[in-house]
Amino acid sequence: MFKKIFIVFIACIWLKSSYAQSVLNEEFFQKEIPAEQVFLHLNSSLLFSGEKLLYKFYAVNAETQMLSSLSKVGWVLLVNSDKEVVFKHQLNLKQGQSYSDFFIPSDLKSGGYKILAYTSWMLNAENNYFQQDIHILNPYQKDNEGIIVKDIPVSSSGELKKEGIADLGLNSNKNLYSTREKVILNFENKTDVFANLSVSVRRIDSFNKPKLLSSTNFNNLYKAIKWETPKDLIFPEIRGVLIKGKVSSQDNLEFKSKEIIISFPGEESQVNIVSIDSKNEFSFIINNNLRTNELLLQLKDYFQNDYKIELLPTPQPDLSFLDFSKPVIQTGLKDYIIEKSTNNQIENAYAAIKSDRTFFPEPEGYFFNQELLKYNLDDYTRFSSIIETFVEVIEFGRVKKKADGSYNIMVRNKNANGEFTLPALLIVDGVVVQDHDKLISFEAERIKTIGLLRSKYFFGPAVYEGVVVVETKEGDFPQVFKEDFMEATNIITAQNTKKYYNPNYGNEDLIRIPDYRYQLLWEPSFNLAKKDKEVSFYTSDMMGDFEIIVEGFTGKGKPVSLKKVFKVAE
Repeated sequence: MFKKIFIVFIACIWLKSSYAQSVLNEEFFQKEIPAEQVFLHLNSSLLFSGEKLLYKFYAVNAETQMLSSLSKVGWVLLVNSDKEVVFKHQLNLKQGQSYSDFFIPSDLKSGGYKILAYTSWMLNAENNYFQQDIHILNPYQKDNEGIIVKDIPVSSSGELKKEGIADLGLNSNKNLYSTREKVILNFENKTDVFANLSVSVRRIDSFNKPKLLSSTNFNNLYKAIKWETPKDLIFPEIRGVLIKGKVSSQDNLEFKSKEIIISFPGEESQVNIVSIDSKNEFSFIINNNLRTNELLLQLKDYFQNDYKIELLPTPQPDLSFLDFSKPVIQTGLKDYIIEKSTNNQIENAYAAIKSDRTFFPEPEGYFFNQELLKYNLDDYTRFSSIIETFVEVIEFGRVKKKADGSYNIMVRNKNANGEFTLPALLIVDGVVVQDHDKLISFEAERIKTIGLLRSKYFFGPAVYEGVVVVETKEGDFPQVFKEDFMEATNIITAQNTKKYYNPNYGNEDLIRIPDYRYQLLWEPSFNLAKKDKEVSFYTSDMMGDFEIIVEGFTGKGKPVSLKKVFKVAE
């Protein structure tokens, strides 16, 4: 697999030329670069307003069904019956896996929806993506044209069958539980199988709803897929999200600048300079989790506001092929709908107490961080101006006044073979600042640290004589540094990982807190490693039949799909 990923990397570089694209033919892509398939494990195919759609994303090698290590980015769309995208999630994949959720808001209409999942590499084949029908019921809207109400018998939950491999078994410590009682699930690992799994425990209802695909049958979606090398090849995202853009001028004039500066305020690790090609197009890769979705773009050494920079849409499936059917709701379920809607409102009223724990990305520094000579200004006597601060504190930096009265920030070369004569690259809170006068006029009191890189810096196609890195106390790139020629836009950022709420009635004092959870457990990252393993959770105040569904894949690519039912009663 590592050999194939290396081949992909070389191919992506090689394909920059039209000649190479003709050399690397269909046979090469089919044989050397593995095709991928995606499976989504969903918590339900019917959701009410106020509930969460929970999903686990699995990308697998289409041939071996083992988890894929090719793509590092996955995409998930929810599409309504008008073929409009309700949400588009970007996922950072680790060994082909990730997970996230979507809270169903009260302004989302009742009706039939589809959830799609794919990697960019899959889109080189037509209609090559995972799709699952989803029904959404919004009882708060007066107009529910998106559903059909019929007086038909209420269906039963039906018989649940155990699927998957015989090497794994699923047992619970009991079959009948009381409310707020601990449930212990035991995974019997008979042959020391390693498996990546996701576990959902949810109350069973009697709605007519789409049948959820499982890890044992999802690949039926891909049986008719035929790989054909497209004219415009979509590269696999093997390092991160590939962003493409285009620069245009008001008068279609040729740009003097052929380089574009990429910055994300507050994100030190993402600053970049890339070349603009003969078609005035550019591309770059986001390879880390971002804490902001604001992107600032500017042409290098060009300060006129007479150009436009736009990002091109990321590839996604052709939605015109999708077909939808309206959900059919039984009239006999009216009381149940009212009860569940009320319970959902109560649960959401206690959301602050029952919140999921979100893990935000840790800040990553500049890749030259270890070479930075940093000055924490609070460790020195504070001076009112930036010029005084450089003279008195920043020993190896200096401010040079030019003939026109403007200033350049300079760095003293750490090598003894000559003084730097050109301005340093100035970065403030992760954003390149080309007008050094902006820093000179900034209040020194608002600066936390100043760092110096005292060597030549090769930054994409550009070369600088040193770097000056400024971190303000706010750390958010103050408005005074922003220029009219900077183009600001928002991008989709990767979903953050979470630890989903799972109360512990054995240790927590929750007796006064109502518990109307229909989803008792959602564990998207459950790894079974060569021995039996337990997972536990507590029942809620809701009674009835509950369904345990386990989905996933073993290390050898065998699908796992286990189901079990238990009852909660007084």
